[in-house]
Amino acid sequence: PALIFYHGGGWVLHTLDTFEQALRSLANKGQFVVIAVAYQKAPEHPFPIPFDDCYATLLWARDNAELLGIDPSSIGVGGDSAGANLAAAVAIKARDTGDVDLKFQALVYPAVDNACNTDSYSQFADGFGLTKRAMQWFWAQYVQKNSDAKNPYAVPMRAKSLAGVAPAIIVTAENDVLLDDGYNYAERLRNDGVKVFYREYPELIHGTFVLAAITPASEEMQQYVADEINSLLAP
Repeated sequence: PALIFYHGGGWVLHTLDTFEQALRSLANKGQFVVIAVAYQKAPEHPFPIPFDDCYATLLWARDNAELLGIDPSSIGVGGDSAGANLAAAVAIKARDTGDVDLKFQALVYPAVDNACNTDSYSQFADGFGLTKRAMQWFWAQYVQKNSDAKNPYAVPMRAKSLAGVAPAIIVTAENDVLLDDGYNYAERLRNDGVKVFYREYPELIHGTFVLAAITPASEEMQQYVADEINSLLAP
């Protein structure tokens, strides 16, 4: 099986090197191959370019399964923050097109709503790492056309229905502006009949997923994601 992972960074920042430890950890803990994607970044390459890169990688992995040593019928997508936005959007398009029957989507503190007006955006607006102002700036770099703000491939919370998308593993951090994004998206998925595995980690901040050198909670979060993916892949 394979996890195609889209890294976070507000659609603007970071490289595969930033996520090397976390993805190596997932590969070691999981019973699946991890394929990390270096998509093009905003603001030079706004939506739909990063999203198109991510979807094209899914199709490439399916078509090159033998070369990659993976099972084309056991592919899932995942990501953290802006990468989780991309993964959620890819899952919606895979549902819409029928190109790939995804086995799962793993979303770590996903950014799925550009309104930036939830309670967690107010409560953790400053002083917890990722700020409300920063998220508003990131969204402005990625979604540069007003018309795109209504497109569920850019803003997954705008989807009219999420019925039929892949089962979701959603992880959130308590002290994070994106806490409510993840929780609300999990509720939308459940209400539309999608299987959801949700866990909120108390007292943690945005970015914990890649902070294994700083806190053991990072390893715990990675282990949870790997275990839930493994359970969904089990025959």
